[in-house]
Amino acid sequence: MSGWKPKHYHMIREEVYDMLTGLRVGLRKRRFSSLLLAFAIMMGALVIPQQASAADYTVQKWQTVEISLTSSKTYTNPFQDVDVTATFSGPGGVTITRPAFWNGGAVWKVRFAPTVTGAWTMTTAANDTTDTGLHNVTKTIQADAYTGSQAIYQKGFLKVSSNGRYLTYNDGTPFFYLGDTHWILPHERFSTSNKAGVASQFKYVVDKRVGQGFTVYQSEPIWQPHGGGTHTGADEEAVANLSDGFSSTDLPGFDNLDRKFKYIADQGLVHANAQVTWALDPASYSGVYTDAYMARVAKYWVARYGSYPVIWTIAQEIDRNMYNNYNTTTMSKWYAVGQSISDNDAYNQPLMPHMENTGTSVASNSTWASKAYHDGWAVQWQGDMTGMSTAKDFWNFATAKPSVMYESAYDGFWTDSRGALGAAYKSFQYGIYGYGYGASGTWNDVYSVSGAAEDFGTGYELPARYTWWYDGANYVTGDQLTYFKNYYTSLEWWKLVPRFDDASWGAFSDTSRSLLSSDGNSVYSVFFFNGTTSTGTLKQMDNAFLYNARWFNPRTGGYTAISSSAQASSGQWNIPAKPDSNDWVLLVQKTSTPAPNLTNMALGKTYSSSSSWDANQQAPKAFDGTTATNWQACNTCWNGQWLEVNFGANTTFNKVVLTEYDSRTTGYRIEYWNGSAWQTAYTGTSIGASFVPKTITFSAVTGSKARIYFTSGTANAPIIYEFEIYYDVPNLALGKTYSSSSSWDANQQAPKAFDGTTATNWQACSGCWSGQWLEVNFGANTTFNKVVLTEYDSRTTGYRIEYWNGSSWVTAYTGTSIGASGVPKVITFSAVTGSKARIYYTSGTSYAPIIYEFEVYNQ
Repeated sequence: MSGWKPKHYHMIREEVYDMLTGLRVGLRKRRFSSLLLAFAIMMGALVIPQQASAADYTVQKWQTVEISLTSSKTYTNPFQDVDVTATFSGPGGVTITRPAFWNGGAVWKVRFAPTVTGAWTMTTAANDTTDTGLHNVTKTIQADAYTGSQAIYQKGFLKVSSNGRYLTYNDGTPFFYLGDTHWILPHERFSTSNKAGVASQFKYVVDKRVGQGFTVYQSEPIWQPHGGGTHTGADEEAVANLSDGFSSTDLPGFDNLDRKFKYIADQGLVHANAQVTWALDPASYSGVYTDAYMARVAKYWVARYGSYPVIWTIAQEIDRNMYNNYNTTTMSKWYAVGQSISDNDAYNQPLMPHMENTGTSVASNSTWASKAYHDGWAVQWQGDMTGMSTAKDFWNFATAKPSVMYESAYDGFWTDSRGALGAAYKSFQYGIYGYGYGASGTWNDVYSVSGAAEDFGTGYELPARYTWWYDGANYVTGDQLTYFKNYYTSLEWWKLVPRFDDASWGAFSDTSRSLLSSDGNSVYSVFFFNGTTSTGTLKQMDNAFLYNARWFNPRTGGYTAISSSAQASSGQWNIPAKPDSNDWVLLVQKTSTPAPNLTNMALGKTYSSSSSWDANQQAPKAFDGTTATNWQACNTCWNGQWLEVNFGANTTFNKVVLTEYDSRTTGYRIEYWNGSAWQTAYTGTSIGASFVPKTITFSAVTGSKARIYFTSGTANAPIIYEFEIYYDVPNLALGKTYSSSSSWDANQQAPKAFDGTTATNWQACSGCWSGQWLEVNFGANTTFNKVVLTEYDSRTTGYRIEYWNGSSWVTAYTGTSIGASGVPKVITFSAVTGSKARIYYTSGTSYAPIIYEFEVYNQ
């Protein structure tokens, strides 16, 4: 019966009635009456199903529904005298209580975002229980699954991670914080702009940042612009003035904020917003801004905006105390705001008060850290951020809490693009997992074009630091921050632990400007902003596996390959020089490829030298496998001094590792004996600091002896702790000839896949897949058993690695995928021998295959 519809009942009733009417002919009255009685009994037994009533409101999970209430009474001071809450009961016993807010006249509103799908019921409670329009009102809400593409609604509002180090979505997925700063939010034009073709100044900037991958909008409720013009134009935004109390005249200002909060939320951004008013207003109007008034406005704020994805930042530079504008007594005004937010935000969204500059405010002296509702640090750090002690203060705080770089030097205002972009990388390398960018003209809302009447959100340091809002919104740094986000989101960034100046993890030529973080010994990330090409050494690496080492260019978002088979020696790897003196990021990732068992071929041989300092510092001490001993030449001896190993037979090598004392050497050669003369394998000028191994690679050479020959140096004499010699596996594809089935254009031809850098690539013709190939011709039969491929965007779905046996192509390996952009795929197989090798494509997606690098090895 449960599947019947009401119309089915009516049809049956009519059919039975027609049947009985037909039977009436020829029947006696008594018999017909009996039939009518039977019919009545049958109809009484039928259960007439009811249609399910539709919910009063329908909304998708995590999105806001607005419910209006109309008071049945009139109040003299509705803001102050009326309290209304709405309790929402949902599936599984979930309960969320939201405060309602007065919206003028007899209207109160409740904003609610369901956290689970299914049927919810709302019941209100008012302090005036006789007001039938506000008290004991019930409504039903149907919450459907979210069908859009915004991550914040797919995964839910933010919370603190289980280890306290970063922010996550509600489902536990790490949240990547990239914010844009707007301290004069109320002033930004919502419905107009002074740029031709731009309908809304506010929406233009929001949309711009969303397109660049930003995830957070940072704002302050500075209602009244701070100078910068008369602000009497017809296009000025409505504002509230809470310094004379709260009344209906303030509601247009909140309506103005409403549409901005909603637009920010609709674009999928989290809104890191301060509350109530400009931070100094309660100090200037202390009689109005009492603790109780501040708490009530904060509750009102939560009622209006707490169902959107937010972070509560309280007020500008309020941790510690707005640079002593508040004392231990008057700070209670702002603590009342924090407590009220905590009491009324049923979603428990993060509360992270905006901090003063790190010169006065860090974790260890925070005035908010002890508050039960304090969730993390909204850090303000100016300058070049070289003070590791500052970063350590946040990282090592007794209770782990997430920190974000909420305010650093503004681009085009206090710093340039390099400084603003560099601050983002420094933040993450320090374990400050979030970055708030600020551009001149947008953070301070410089609306007027150059030469026009002043119209600034704040006149602070203007017109000296003038930038029109539109120009600030289009600084190149905004695009470069997309690369910043791409770099870190390609990694499990939340696992990168800052190593600060811990010498057990790395040694650098400029420790304060070489910021290392690592995920154990699996991933190393180093941001170099030292203004030179000098680097250093990574430590604690896994000798048993090869590493993929690359340079990442923060300005272009491109990678430059160093080696896909970098190998540590004694857990250490010497970083090559930076590509240039600009800022670069080094990325070193452990692969799944076991490292070859490299043997130091200098061990167990015979040794000699041009001279020795004394009997304890003779040649064999540089070949004994320990840096506890050393060889030293005679006093004041440099040019012409040498240190030698005799292999006893011809030996091929292509790598030397030298460890010296105190950077004494300024000129030297690595030489080998070819049977009749010494030949130069490598010429160098420096070795390095004490106990820091220098790895030197060169084309393979063969000789029965090897030596270092000194040409110049400083101090008394050369001192060598260890002289190691290896044969490292070369990339057999380098320096050969190349071809392909097709090319996209003249800049993406076959040789670009064999040039040792992922900054270039080969691409086949448009729409070409099956039957396309990319080939290296060795010029002679060559044995190999490993190929390393780096492609673009996981395009390949079918391919073969083939070799030419002299008469036909033979398959060495068949695969289905290569991988994400810039991530090398190591392919191993049984050794094969051929004069050529190629990748042959059978299928793929998108336009055409793109290969950054095709490497070939005989491991």
